[in-house]
Amino acid sequence: MLLAWSLVATTATAAQTQSHDSIRQAAEQHVLDQFDQKGQQVNATAKRLDSRLRLAACDEDLETFSPYSRKNISRITVGVRCNAADGWTLYVPVTLSLIKEVVIANRELPSDTILTPADITIEKRDVAKLHRGYLERPQQAVGKIVKRRIRQGAILTPGQLNIQHAVKKGTQVVIVARIGTLVVRMNGKALTNGAIGERIKVKNSSSNRQIEATVIDTGVVKATT
Repeated sequence: MLLAWSLVATTATAAQTQSHDSIRQAAEQHVLDQFDQKGQQVNATAKRLDSRLRLAACDEDLETFSPYSRKNISRITVGVRCNAADGWTLYVPVTLSLIKEVVIANRELPSDTILTPADITIEKRDVAKLHRGYLERPQQAVGKIVKRRIRQGAILTPGQLNIQHAVKKGTQVVIVARIGTLVVRMNGKALTNGAIGERIKVKNSSSNRQIEATVIDTGVVKATT
């Protein structure tokens, strides 16, 4: 609901009043400026103002601001203010849609499915109402395990997936190390779980030294230099 304004010119002529379109456009532009990023399409629509509302024409540029913290970005309240001597402040609801490419289930995905590139696709969707997040790149999903059934066409969220560990704590691993042009392989033991690309701690079975290594394959890690 539109809140109070400090001055209402009930008898003013159209030439003396601020046009409703200019107020709505200012509120919409405020939202567009905040969410203008490469790779996403932003649409903002301000609510129509009460036709009975008459505000004095502002002889300065309208100022816009965000009066509240945003929890639901699909519906945002924007403050529009005239800072002239006979100024006013109005709060305008703006509906936002945020279209961007996200990861979608290409088929129904049963629980415990290990995702492959064939299981997912990229589509443009409105993410403004997605409070649980979303994935933007296939690499964020491939190789992970589905926790619960996901229907075909659903947007994948981080909370729906578990990491598949290529190395598990306590298991034997092969440690690959490069010394100059020489590549050395040693036996070791994983001290933490790790997915491919993650750094973990391992123990060299020969020296009993703990080192950091990057998981490069199932049961194989590369010593961090």
